[in-house]
Amino acid sequence: MATGSRSITGMLLCRAGHQRVAFSAHEVATIESPSTFGGLAGSACRAFGAVTGAERILVAATGEAVGVDALEIDSEPLTLLPAPTVLCRVAGGSLLGFVQVRGGLWPLMSLVDFGRFLAPTVREAA
Repeated sequence: MATGSRSITGMLLCRAGHQRVAFSAHEVATIESPSTFGGLAGSACRAFGAVTGAERILVAATGEAVGVDALEIDSEPLTLLPAPTVLCRVAGGSLLGFVQVRGGLWPLMSLVDFGRFLAPTVREAA
């Protein structure tokens, strides 16, 4: 393992438009349909500049929510690669690092922090 890296198990690998994003499964309390939130959940697609509608809403125990287009569960242990210091404040400080899956890097985001980061755009859209 690289210096500063650790192993993480239980990931939700998500698509947001053509982009990919990962969340730790232990952060997700429920997975809901968009109708549950009436369009008030933050959209990961908008964070990446896409305008597609979320198909699933990931909800943290504290209520923060992030919409994604698609998701799959990966239960294999993965190495969490640290984010470069210059990126540590990306998306409201929600970038935790990266995991490598199927030859590609997936940014691992904190569901709570990313949901809070996206919340202002939800209020603006309303």
